[in-house]
Amino acid sequence: MHSIASVRSSSGAADYFASDNYYTPEENAEAGVWGGEGARALGLEGQVERDQFEGILNGRLPDGEMVGQVEGRRLGLDLTFSMPKSASILALVSGDRRILDAHLAAVKSTMSQLVEKQFAESRNYERSRSGEPQKTGNLVYALFAHDTSRALDPQGHIHAVVANLTRDPKGTWKALWNGEIWKNNTTIGQFYHAAFRAQLQKLGYETEAAGKHGSFEIKGVPAEVIKEFSQRREDILTKVEELGISSPKGQDRVTVNTRDPKLAVEDRAGLIQSWQDRSAQLGFDGKALIAEAKARADVQARPTFRETATAAIGEVATRINAALRTPSPLAVSGAAALFLPAETIKAQHATASAVRHLSEREAAFSPQAILASALGFQIKGLEGGAVVQRIGELLRDGHLIPGKSDRLDGHFDLVTTPAALAMEQNILDTIDRGHGAGRAFMPPETAMARLQEAARELGRERAGVDGWQLNEGQLAAGVAILSGGDRFLNIQGVAGAGKSTLLGALDKVLDAEGIKLVGLAFQNKMVADLRGGSGQTISADQMREAGIEAYTIARFLSTYASAAAAGSGERFEAAKAALANTVIITDESSMVSSRDMMRLTTLAEQLDVAKAPFMGDRQQLSAIEQGKMFAVSQASGQATVRMDENIRQKNSPLLLAVAGLSNEGHAGLALELLAAHGRVIEAGATHVARAAELWISLSPEKREATAIFTAGRDDRAEINARVQAGLLKEGTLTGPGLTLSTLQSANATREELRFASTYRGGQVLEARMDVREIGLRRGEYKVSDVRKDGKVVLERDGKRKVIDPDRINPDHRFDRLGLYEQKPITIHDGETVFWRDKDANRDIAKSTYATVLEARAEGIRVELADKRQLVLAPGDPMLRRLDLGYALNAHMAQGMTKPEAIEVISSAQRNLATQRTQNVLNTRATDDMVVVTNNLDHLKQQLDRTPGNKTSALEVTGKIEVEPRHSNPIDSRQVPELRMSTELKAKLDAVLGPAPQAPVRQLPVPEKSLGLDL
Repeated sequence: MHSIASVRSSSGAADYFASDNYYTPEENAEAGVWGGEGARALGLEGQVERDQFEGILNGRLPDGEMVGQVEGRRLGLDLTFSMPKSASILALVSGDRRILDAHLAAVKSTMSQLVEKQFAESRNYERSRSGEPQKTGNLVYALFAHDTSRALDPQGHIHAVVANLTRDPKGTWKALWNGEIWKNNTTIGQFYHAAFRAQLQKLGYETEAAGKHGSFEIKGVPAEVIKEFSQRREDILTKVEELGISSPKGQDRVTVNTRDPKLAVEDRAGLIQSWQDRSAQLGFDGKALIAEAKARADVQARPTFRETATAAIGEVATRINAALRTPSPLAVSGAAALFLPAETIKAQHATASAVRHLSEREAAFSPQAILASALGFQIKGLEGGAVVQRIGELLRDGHLIPGKSDRLDGHFDLVTTPAALAMEQNILDTIDRGHGAGRAFMPPETAMARLQEAARELGRERAGVDGWQLNEGQLAAGVAILSGGDRFLNIQGVAGAGKSTLLGALDKVLDAEGIKLVGLAFQNKMVADLRGGSGQTISADQMREAGIEAYTIARFLSTYASAAAAGSGERFEAAKAALANTVIITDESSMVSSRDMMRLTTLAEQLDVAKAPFMGDRQQLSAIEQGKMFAVSQASGQATVRMDENIRQKNSPLLLAVAGLSNEGHAGLALELLAAHGRVIEAGATHVARAAELWISLSPEKREATAIFTAGRDDRAEINARVQAGLLKEGTLTGPGLTLSTLQSANATREELRFASTYRGGQVLEARMDVREIGLRRGEYKVSDVRKDGKVVLERDGKRKVIDPDRINPDHRFDRLGLYEQKPITIHDGETVFWRDKDANRDIAKSTYATVLEARAEGIRVELADKRQLVLAPGDPMLRRLDLGYALNAHMAQGMTKPEAIEVISSAQRNLATQRTQNVLNTRATDDMVVVTNNLDHLKQQLDRTPGNKTSALEVTGKIEVEPRHSNPIDSRQVPELRMSTELKAKLDAVLGPAPQAPVRQLPVPEKSLGLDL
């Protein structure tokens, strides 16, 4: 593994790192050695002397020059590279000292080829007083090799202590700007693991994957032996469990904070003997494994004719496989592959796979992400240097496009692909061609009057009142659809803008004209809301659900896309006739991927659809797949109508203000305001448990009205378990309980499913349709084994099936395969559950909720929100798709409304605690909400620096500005306007302090005037 920490004391570091070396001067001249181009430039070579090392950490160069002498100067970084435990055991307990040399070589390679060349930077102050980063390509560091953990277990590791020094392109020594090293900690670990794995394979060892980020173990070292010598790891895991920490970074902090001063080793020979005795008690000495490895290495060094032929056949097989692959600009194929070395082919195809893997989720990504992903596939013999070279070749040849750079050194953070750039531009071009190509149904003044009358009818029908009226934003959107001449239109509406009411009124007006309104949505829950049949929204808004014909985007496209693409013929004409008098409106459009947006706009143009508006909030969660075209379309100047008035929380001035701040990106200020009203609970590491306790403490009526929302699924799973335990304890849940084996997505991309390293024994692979190239028929298969030749062994109905994932077509347009972990859950009578998948035959949509009436071995009886009762017999596939339904994560919550909410979010959730997530969670409740977190100050910092934005190819290349930076209203005291109560104004002033230049404190919920661009 690899970790990183700051060096706190120069003298302490000099004392610590110079001790406990397993390379003593008698054994090897490289006990503690200097490294880096910067060290060579200073004449620092060979063995590290203590005083010289301490001076370098303090910024004192060998000639006496002092560098970066400012108050609070940082000394440097400690990059620690720790062998897999199996390697430490074989090297230090069983005595294969070759492993130590191999480890040192891997660390040197990582430091020189990656950390130094890619991440070394200084600050340049020519254009800015605060400075900007500038690549230098040189470091000053020392390598120290140690051989024990802090629990005195065998643990070979090397500290690369990087001094806070680097020389800029002009030759001036400066302080090191280390942000890139910190940011790319995972990539450094991937590079190191690949380098060490390749070194071990040269020594004759076989390795196997052992977790994320390229971690591995040597095959043949028993698991019980590894556990015996992992006392330090066990101590850390115990502390992590005690504190309730789940994030990897949180666990890293526990590792640092629980360090005791390393115990002195008085008798090293005795320590080694104790290791060997402990290993012998478990029946393992490693001698046979070492002998096998040495014999294998000897064969590799002096191969017989047979071994040479076998290696040659393997080389030829690699070339032939490459030659037979589908042609791609990202990697060699065809006849050209027959003339390249196998190592080059591996690097090309691993890099191509990494680009496809990353492209599935993002339009742009960093070169370091490509490197980490390519190495993460754990291809035998692949090292990082070859991948770095291949990335450079793809950039040179235009198969990767660098992002726009404003830096002096020309460095760019992100790259995109020609395909992503072309897709986004094609969507905008299609929308452009839709200008004037739409159908205007009536004049604007007529549309306004009829929409308001329709709203009044809705009020009478659904709520028994006569006063419903559309506000200015709703009216502007409705008139633009009814009277505008463009085929495509963006309706940008903040959370709670009343989109359902607008759609209900539109449906009435269009129906009177003989026009059908069809709603599309990303997921089934949203479709149910559009139809008005979800049963999950139990506020007044439930009565305002749109009640229109609605489908998932996937179903709509599968129905019409192929016919539309034909361009002529019977099916084309039938599809065109079916949609001739139709307005197709896509809800929650921020969650629509670029791929789906392109298919929808193309279909609308091919079939000459009258209107195809997109509706949503660009500030909420974006698509899981690549793209954020709803925001890009608005930023490019496409026709947009805004619905900025929040009517969901109009009866709560506090929530109205919080929603406005959240929508404008001011997450920290929103939390300040909630805290000032006593709506934030800080509970440290136990915050998840505290949230569950809070909900359990409510009355049954209050529970019905209160949702629990989480930032991520791990917290959601924990809350579900804790709520279930609480309900069992109080007797709300009854019965003996029935344990089910359910399926939870492994979240693997299409490209990851093409690699054996993705699969684990016990997982379930679902073929949603026949996958002919690997001979897999539709159905579920259990993963029983992952073979070392890259084949995966599956089982179904007692029969075994061996597949080669590498043969899966990477360019197939459907998600034909899904990989799942098996997760046991126990359900009881009275349980609240929901489905993770759909069942079309029984009209059960994905994310449909139900109450368990009886859970018995002979069958489970449930009641759905529409009062239908179903019995699921043993073996029913929908039992595998059940989950507890007490908490929802942000993606499930978007589009939902509840009177009250408990929001659970942690500052440690680096990829989940974002402004977009917070915006969704802050805007679900109509009346009241409470935020439960570990640390308020840390959460505010995390949110304010993490927008959570998706990437756009057009934005990265500088063609469009999509996400302008928000000003900070806390610092500037320039907070946009919001009408508020005197009480709310006083609370805000209590948080921010008085605003000396403004007589009235205002908050950012923009109120726009009616503007029709028709």
